[in-house]
Amino acid sequence: MRGSNAMAGQVHHVAVNSDHFSDTVRFFTEVFQMEVSRTTGEAPNRKLWFHQGIQVNEVSEITQGSTRYDHIGIAVTDKAETLEKAAAFGCKPMANKPHWFTTPDGIVIELMEV
Repeated sequence: MRGSNAMAGQVHHVAVNSDHFSDTVRFFTEVFQMEVSRTTGEAPNRKLWFHQGIQVNEVSEITQGSTRYDHIGIAVTDKAETLEKAAAFGCKPMANKPHWFTTPDGIVIELMEV
């Protein structure tokens, strides 16, 4: 059941962590011919976004038991309505990130404008 004018959410981007930043960027560029849309930061804290929906975050190391997954960005037409619906499922807002929340099983979601 949808809200009155709500559009179904769509994946905007998926963010991954990499302790081999340059190699990871080269992989997506050469294997999938992805194009860089923007970059921020300096080593060892760089971030890079591809037009095709992948975000690469540089991290110093991937520790045992951690994951390379960082978050999923989902585009919606109404962030407030989406946050309200997510809260009804037990999702928790993230401190200092007004359009971010975690699902009950720990999936991190960033809401983006359509």
